[in-house]
Amino acid sequence: MEDEVYTADLPQDSYPPLVLTGERTLPGLREENYWFQRHLVAYEYLLPLARGKRVLDLGSGEGYGVDLLAGVAEEAVGVDLAPEAVYHARKTYRRRNLRFLYMDICSLDLEDDSFDLVCSLQVVEHLQKPEKLLQEARRVLRRGGMCVITTPNRLILSPGRDTPINPFHVREYDLEEFRAFMEGFFPRVEVKGVFHAGRLRLHDLLVGRNFSQFCLNIPPLLQRLFYLPFFLPSLTTRCFRVSDRGLEEALDFIGMGWKE
Repeated sequence: MEDEVYTADLPQDSYPPLVLTGERTLPGLREENYWFQRHLVAYEYLLPLARGKRVLDLGSGEGYGVDLLAGVAEEAVGVDLAPEAVYHARKTYRRRNLRFLYMDICSLDLEDDSFDLVCSLQVVEHLQKPEKLLQEARRVLRRGGMCVITTPNRLILSPGRDTPINPFHVREYDLEEFRAFMEGFFPRVEVKGVFHAGRLRLHDLLVGRNFSQFCLNIPPLLQRLFYLPFFLPSLTTRCFRVSDRGLEEALDFIGMGWKE
């Protein structure tokens, strides 16, 4: 039947709904819209790089990002180790050229040299052994292929802290730490950054504080009367920009590495 979802490779036969826990970003939730749009802008940046290519998204989560890439790619594959996420993605996103695999992103059962573009967005900071992710990404990339990794700038997200503010993050990076991490696996590396633009940039200037920090402690009355009903739902990817200038102040880094 058309509505059936293949589950034989998943470890159980009933799956809880995806709910907001802080571990993954979900679309369609107004309280999450800032983080969702911030993640989505990186996927939009990848669209021209994915056109006509075979694309692999490691840690694809809810599935919205790899589904977007599948709209221009020859083939797109999302991989995640959370069975409820894989089940949800298979049920929600249906394209002829799109697959979701239940698999450990640090130990892929995929052929060497098989993808043109491998991406992993806002995942590496969650891993105990992030080097395993890049080793696998490099292995499955074709020669000349590109690996794209995004991760938050710890100096912006967790300023003045020895440990990440997000309890699901194991390690966060500053610019030089992230660049060195990428250069340990790829001979050519470029780094760009995601920044606030439009109303988010104006908000930063008015309150004198980056919104990524401010939104974690919005006064409850302001949250209820203004931010939840008006400000947060109004945000789109146009409220962000990607640039290679002033990277020390970037919200997120976009690291691009090419396989020799």
